[in-house]
Amino acid sequence: MENVVVTVWNLIKEKSSVRRVSIELGMDRASLYRSLKKGTNPRIDTIQKFLDHLGYRLQVVKTKKKAKKSQSAKRVKSRRVDIK
Repeated sequence: MENVVVTVWNLIKEKSSVRRVSIELGMDRASLYRSLKKGTNPRIDTIQKFLDHLGYRLQVVKTKKKAKKSQSAKRVKSRRVDIK
């Protein structure tokens, strides 16, 4: 999530200013800074609000890599027995 926060900060600085974005979104500047400060995990709707305002959208794309199976999934598979 940290990369997303950094990206949003960069977009705000490229497209406008923190002051202008906070005014246009109807929030005070301190709230904008708090929601995007380093080490925070802002809610997804907050990120979407900033991106929408700047003319971007957040998109989730499936990668070609398969997710690793968890240990519990491996255990369940190893205990499976076919009865004939």
